[in-house]
Amino acid sequence: MARRDLVQWEGLWRDWCRKAYRFAYRLTGNEQDAQDMTQEAFARAFGHWDRYDGDRPFATWLFEILRNVYLDSIRRARRRPAVGLDRFAPPTDGETAASRAERLPDGAEGPLEALSREEDEGMIRRALAELPDHYRAAVVLRDIEGLSYDEIARVLDCPVGTVRSRIHQGRRLLGLEFERAAEKKGGVVYD
Repeated sequence: MARRDLVQWEGLWRDWCRKAYRFAYRLTGNEQDAQDMTQEAFARAFGHWDRYDGDRPFATWLFEILRNVYLDSIRRARRRPAVGLDRFAPPTDGETAASRAERLPDGAEGPLEALSREEDEGMIRRALAELPDHYRAAVVLRDIEGLSYDEIARVLDCPVGTVRSRIHQGRRLLGLEFERAAEKKGGVVYD
């Protein structure tokens, strides 16, 4: 790879690494898997840099690769059941919520705000995890990553009409999941 290409590649990596990770995380719901998928997608993109069409947005190409990495991981997981070891992790250094709160800088999020935000994010993660893969990918690419319908169609390799349908149906299913979660919690859902 020529020096000029390497400099361009480094810039693209810097610009798109976090967005690719967010997309992978929304697909998997797992930090480690998202990191692995992001690394694998960038490795594949780097290995096939000569195939990149500079007339297309890099994000579209990268998200196509990331989608393929995700689909490959699903295929592998179906063949090999995974066992999570998170619940067996040792406790942290004994730090309490109160001692963490004392170290917060002025204006930083406090423990109650953080707990509320984490609950909301957890509800969103759980609701997204309940969606079928094709709906989840379309909703994440549109509502979280902000891609256009045309870009999503290229990433998912389907017609724009299918993208619109998947986003609509995915949002509808998300709404139903939020309602179920609120009912379980004893809350009320407002339209």
